[in-house]
Amino acid sequence: MHSFCVQQRADFGAAAGFGSPDVTIALTRCCEPDWLVSQALDSLTTQEGVLAEVLLLDQTPTPALADHCAAVQQPRCDVRYQQIPKRSLSYARNRAVASARADSILFLDADAVASPGWAHTLHAALAGDTVGLVGARILPTWHRQPLLLAAAAVVQDQYSIFDLGSTARPFHRVVGAGFGLHRGRLGDEARFDERLGRRPGSLLGGEESDLARRALARGLRILYEGRAVVHHQILPERISYRWILRRMFYAGLSRALLRGAPSPSRALALTDYLALPVVLPFYGAGYLAGRMQGHGHLHQAR
Repeated sequence: MHSFCVQQRADFGAAAGFGSPDVTIALTRCCEPDWLVSQALDSLTTQEGVLAEVLLLDQTPTPALADHCAAVQQPRCDVRYQQIPKRSLSYARNRAVASARADSILFLDADAVASPGWAHTLHAALAGDTVGLVGARILPTWHRQPLLLAAAAVVQDQYSIFDLGSTARPFHRVVGAGFGLHRGRLGDEARFDERLGRRPGSLLGGEESDLARRALARGLRILYEGRAVVHHQILPERISYRWILRRMFYAGLSRALLRGAPSPSRALALTDYLALPVVLPFYGAGYLAGRMQGHGHLHQAR
């Protein structure tokens, strides 16, 4: 652990005269480099049309990132920096939900860049009656030439690519790189299951799908908002067959925890059927591993 004082470097809620925010935006760093998180943060401090607070929850703190948070404070964006234990993404998101000052809570991955109207568009969508969750349009920024397998929807899902077009429409789930929830309507369901989601050494997912299921069960609507755009930065180390196949294993394991059938973001195309013989064995191995470990009753164990 670093010995520097986080509270002195970037005081948690220090912007003088900052009123009640329209939105709270949670940004969590697990082990991403400073430059990558700084790009995500910079995109949040330039959001248009909203008064925002940004909660940067840092599980691998560095003095440079704390200093950057203090430097990018804006009159309409209060950056609140906090060092937290290195546990998981779901744990960090729950910390953000608990301390958010706004009921419209948005989440951006540390390796993503939000377009200037992202927060305003999601906030407006969450203002609709009975809307509990809203997802953004997530486009890839490849840091080297993508593999041929990346043309398949089943692989794009593993990269958190989520493109249903540039308009709004109902959908049954959101994708974690950029989405929002309404805490007031979700009530005690405004939480992420900490047995799911990314953690050091694991590519486990499923926490957003679990949240979406609970929102629908509560009678709330889920929207996809294609005018809210996020660019997901896909770094070279993830553009490999080894990473894709490992991620497919964890996708199967996540599905075993959640139960139910897989739900790709769009209908399967020829590229998917060509990719399935390669990726399906790894997905199936993960699914069987989850079932054999006796974790297939996640929802019943609540």
